[in-house]
This record gives sequence, structure tokens and C-alpha cells, in this order.
Amino acid sequence: MDKLPPQLQVYALQFDKELNKYPLAVEFEKRTNIPKVFVASGLGFVFFLLIFLNIWGDLLTNLLGFVYPAYASFKALETTSTKDDVHWLTYWVVFGFFNLIEFFSDILLFWLPFYYFFKAAIILWLVLPQTMGANFVYSKIIRPFLVAEQNEIDASLDKFKNKVSSVITEEIKKNE
Repeated sequence: MDKLPPQLQVYALQFDKELNKYPLAVEFEKRTNIPKVFVASGLGFVFFLLIFLNIWGDLLTNLLGFVYPAYASFKALETTSTKDDVHWLTYWVVFGFFNLIEFFSDILLFWLPFYYFFKAAIILWLVLPQTMGANFVYSKIIRPFLVAEQNEIDASLDKFKNKVSSVITEEIKKNE
């Protein structure tokens, strides 16, 4: 790491400190004598290069949006603090809305150049605790919308529930 420019050395040292939390990374570095920062950075570069070139872009961005957040949510549920629970629940609400919007606009968005690269960047912005992107989107966009529409949404859900219940009841009566 001494060969890196001084500006990058600061970030590399912070990244190395973070990677020390993972025994697999530490063990890999011991066995290969390749700094874990370089290995992780290289894997990250390949990951984003594949997304940039749209090679498995959909799969990789979904993995980015699901795998780490799901594990972090599991860890949050195992702690006694509710702050991390709120953080990850907020992420899932925002990610759910993001996927819903994407579902209905995917036909158009797919044709945009570097779509999956931008999607990956947005997901990172939502996930990273340094940016708190999910909290921003939730508090500025989603929450105000849901608060304003809550009564109408609840009424529609009740109507739907009642309809499903009546259909099931009718089917049960027919089959008796």
C-alpha cells in the first residue's frame, strides 16, 4: 500500500481496518501475501465492470440490493437496539417502492445506456450508512405520499380483503 498516492493511502487504510472484521479476508491475506484491500477492490471492480457492461446486470444489481441488506437486517434483528431495525426496515420500504416503480418502467429503462450501472449506484446510495439514502427517500418522498393517501389505501385494502373473503366463502359453500 506504500506505492499508492497519499490520498488513496488514507482510504486504503480505512478499508483495510474494515476488512479486518472479516476472518476470511484476513486468512486469505495471510495465505497469499496479497493485501486484502487489493483483493476486495479488484473483486469490486470486476463486479461493477460486469454491471457497467450489462453482463448479468439485472442479477448483480438484485444481489447488491438483497444479499447484504438481508444479512444486515438479520444482524439488526439479533441486537437489542431498535435503531438498526428502523434503519433496515426503512431500507426495505424504499427498496420495495424502487422495485415496484422499476417493474412498471423496466421496458423503457432497460434501453437506457448504463441503466444497471446507475441502478447499482442508487442501491449503494440507499444501502450505505454513510449516505443514509434510504432515510432521505423515505422521509422526503415515500412517507409524505403514504401519510396523505393512507385512508384511501386502507379503504382499498379493506375492500380487497372483503372481496377475497367473500369469494373464498362462496367457493367453500360450493364445495360442501
